[in-house]
Parts: sequence; C-alpha cells; structure tokens
Amino acid sequence: MITYAIMKAIADAGTAGLTIDKDFYWEQEPLQANGKPAQGAWLLSRGGSNVDTTKGLNQRVTIDIYVAYNDKTKTEATLKAIADWIRNNRVICTLNGTASGSSYAFTNVRITPATTPQNVGLNATNGQVIKTVSADIVFDINH
Repeated sequence: MITYAIMKAIADAGTAGLTIDKDFYWEQEPLQANGKPAQGAWLLSRGGSNVDTTKGLNQRVTIDIYVAYNDKTKTEATLKAIADWIRNNRVICTLNGTASGSSYAFTNVRITPATTPQNVGLNATNGQVIKTVSADIVFDINH
C-alpha cells in the first residue's frame, strides 16, 4: 500500500496535472477499451532489500514510474515533474489515508532517487516513447 500512498502524494501535489485512474495508474499498465496502451503515467513496484525489516521498521520497496504520451515533449515534461517531486520530497514524516476501504499509515518515509530519467524504448503498438524514473522507498508501518 506504500506505493499507492506515494502515488497519491504525487497526484495530490498537482504534479504534472496527473489524476489517479485518469492518466496516473497504480500497479498496472493502462489499456484503452480497444486494448491499446493509454497515455499517461503508471507506477509499478519492485521488491527492495529485506535487511533489518523487523517489527515493520525500515521496510523497503523500489518504484518505477513509466510515462508515455503521443506528444514526446509532454512525456518529457511529465517525467521531469515526477523526478523533481521525488528529489524535493526525500523525507515525508507520515502518509495516512484510505484506498478502497482499507486504511494505511506509514511513518518515517524516506525517498531516494534510484535512477535518473531514462528512455526504455518505443511502444510497438502506437510508437509512443516510454520513459521511466525510479526511486527507493524506506518506511515504517504503523500497526
């Protein structure tokens, strides 16, 4: 749920005008009704180090945020805005909220940029350039 909390914080900050489930998606590659990739950004998670993660402290996860629009300049501007948000929000004291009826509470949230923005290739279906930026998240779970 930390990945959703980070995504919500990015959207709530007005970053690049992204709106959850409209052009900012969580743990899925967005598809249009015709099955072709949609435009926007999507956040996917990867496992992090499992060192010293006792009692819900110092949990780790890595996030990758992918961006693709038909307009390459919009892709680049959106990716830059997300990368700037990551750099400017390295320490977030708490993230609390609710998603689909489940509440979450995280403290001592630390964000470290893991990669600089990079081009990961073209979408073969529609020719969009796909770019990504990654960050490592360390956090404590409040029980």
